[in-house]
Amino acid sequence: MSGPALIEQVQQAGRFLTIPDPSPEERARLRRAFDAARTSAPEGFQLKYSGREKGDFYLGLLRDNGLDETEWNRIRLQRSRVITDVEAVVAALEADHSAFEVSEEVIPRVLSIVRLIAQEAMSRHGNVVILKKRKQPRPLLSVHGRTWELSFKERQKQVKYVPQAAGRRKTYDWQRVTPAYRSEPSGELDLLVVESHPGGYGYGGAWKTDCADTAKRPVEEQISSLFRKLKTRMEEQERLQLEREAEQRRRQEDRERAEAELQRLAAEEKARQQRDWEAAVAAAGIKAMEASRRERFGSALGRWQGAREIREFCAALDEVANRADDEGEAQRLREWSTWARAEADRMDPTALGSGLGVEAFEAEPTADELRPFLNGWSPHGPKKEAPPVEPAQPRQQADPWRDVSGEPRDQGWRYGRQGRAQWWRR
Repeated sequence: MSGPALIEQVQQAGRFLTIPDPSPEERARLRRAFDAARTSAPEGFQLKYSGREKGDFYLGLLRDNGLDETEWNRIRLQRSRVITDVEAVVAALEADHSAFEVSEEVIPRVLSIVRLIAQEAMSRHGNVVILKKRKQPRPLLSVHGRTWELSFKERQKQVKYVPQAAGRRKTYDWQRVTPAYRSEPSGELDLLVVESHPGGYGYGGAWKTDCADTAKRPVEEQISSLFRKLKTRMEEQERLQLEREAEQRRRQEDRERAEAELQRLAAEEKARQQRDWEAAVAAAGIKAMEASRRERFGSALGRWQGAREIREFCAALDEVANRADDEGEAQRLREWSTWARAEADRMDPTALGSGLGVEAFEAEPTADELRPFLNGWSPHGPKKEAPPVEPAQPRQQADPWRDVSGEPRDQGWRYGRQGRAQWWRR
């Protein structure tokens, strides 16, 4: 068997194929076919198998998104937990059929229906099994990648009640009403098929279908139509699953588009802030440079004027020293004049090697010099700075005795003796 042929056979079986207990030669052939088919799996699927040495051989075509892992693990792990042989299944149900609401007379017919269902399931690459761990054996039908639980119920018919002869049956004191009819098995069967949930065995909310004996068709003749219902259910589930996956992909794509749009808007906002900050820094640099020049030039002008006034004052001191009659006084005036002239030379900005001659005209402004001209922008990056917090003014404590006076107040008219108001009413 070639790889593509095995893939097609697995797909026809509903992506889960069971081959009951193949011979060693057939098992080896299946393993070789599996090795050849692994590279031929459709996109988005992977082929797996179980049963390398003994037992049934299972093949599964699983989706890459992991949604089939639960069903595959159930199939793979049940090999040692279930009875898969048809005759063994029938024997187990014959030994214990307490799970079915049927009489002993119809048990052979129930077992015959189970055989028919198992044969039809095997023709569709499925099987009928029984879980070993259950106290009551219940047949499970696995086909088209799904598992259904089979249950039988015998309908009851109403027959006329015939009381037994006196002395044959004990009558109680409270038993005053004699029934007109009683129920007894009719021999008509109802077959209930309930979709099994991986997490439990409850029927609540589970999909179910049934077929029953009618006047024209017994249950045995409705097996094929039952399998067609199950296949329709499987196809409907597959369609809904594909729609859910498509909806999930659509939502994921919408989330990715929304995230990409948010990132684009954030990048645009960041670029806009960067441009605004660069423009603000450029404009603030010109203003800060002009302010720095004015400040430095004004400071130099003030020092130059101070040096000139000092020299004029020193000249006046020298003139007074020349006219002084006291040599000591003249000497002290000349000492002050000499010191002041040295100070004037030190602070004079027009002297070579000092003042404006050693300061750069195109000096880059510092961050503190830029900050007053940035309109709230930070000089270190494209972000706004919080305005400086002004220190809170200390609250003045109100004088509790400001409006208190010892003068008596007019309390208005009140009943009782008139006179000076009591101290607690002032």
